[in-house]
Amino acid sequence: MLSLKENFYETMKGKDGKPDAFVNGWEPFPQVWDPVFYYQNPAVPGGPPVKNPLGVTLYWGENEPGAMPIVTDETKVVKDVTKWRDYVEFFDLRDRGLDWTQAKADAEKVRAENKFVMVWNVNGLFEMSHFLMGFEDTLMNLLEEPDAMHDLIEAMKNFKLSQIEYIIDELKPDVFMTHDDWGSKTSLFMSPEVWREFLKPQYAKIYGYMKDHGVLVMHHADSCCEPIIHDMVDLGIDIWQGTLVTNNIPKMQKETQGKITFMGGFDSWIDRRESQEPEIRAEVRRGLDEYAPGGHFIPCLTYGGPGAIFPQVGPVIDDEIRKYNKEHYGL
Repeated sequence: MLSLKENFYETMKGKDGKPDAFVNGWEPFPQVWDPVFYYQNPAVPGGPPVKNPLGVTLYWGENEPGAMPIVTDETKVVKDVTKWRDYVEFFDLRDRGLDWTQAKADAEKVRAENKFVMVWNVNGLFEMSHFLMGFEDTLMNLLEEPDAMHDLIEAMKNFKLSQIEYIIDELKPDVFMTHDDWGSKTSLFMSPEVWREFLKPQYAKIYGYMKDHGVLVMHHADSCCEPIIHDMVDLGIDIWQGTLVTNNIPKMQKETQGKITFMGGFDSWIDRRESQEPEIRAEVRRGLDEYAPGGHFIPCLTYGGPGAIFPQVGPVIDDEIRKYNKEHYGL
């Protein structure tokens, strides 16, 4: 019987791999919470709106999977992208006196369990843009103020890369998960050409650094990214976490030939207050049956982290995956 890590590596091999069974969601990837995450994300579920160190107003509502920005005329940080330096300063986190004691202890505990040390770095380059200035301004500025946007996105890339370097130096993680939602359920937020011009070159530098330091790249985007799936392979993304069912997953599995692992595949409509166990199990079975033949697939909800919003949902999903593995693979 393979260990959790061995089973994951076999899953990544695609057709050439021989996993014992499906990786059960986030099971091999315990989250190690680091001080960089907490410093930049001060919002708490059900708490009041709060500003992060860049001045973005964040709010995390009850029964919501994460904090979101509140961008109004009053709270907007960057009011004129051509003068973005007047509104925002990207600082060096190494100067902020962060305490790594607990994070290092947690990482060692995970290693002792023979699991992957995984860290998060949320709010990627597109998300940072609309956190600072709102969706409308971000998308319009990509078209109307390309020079300023190139300049701002490069500055954000340097800021993110400095954080990633800091975390890798301190924790030596096995897996780095970044968050950047590039689209809605049915399309990208911008054309593939615009994405390739503004975002792809900067992510090539970020993910290139991770790969150079032996870190697996997990990119969360619960979005329709099918139009850029080959670009995601180019970037060296090992795992696309958050793969929505509105993407043609079997088609992407065939076209990418095991060069990227798809993590998701369950429609989040099952995660609601009134969800019933039979419909949750039916959706899990649908996803497993539909995506198993293509391989390099990790089943889970498409949120950017483990669990579900409503407490009755997550355990049923995990249990149905275990039942499926027992029925089909004897495990």
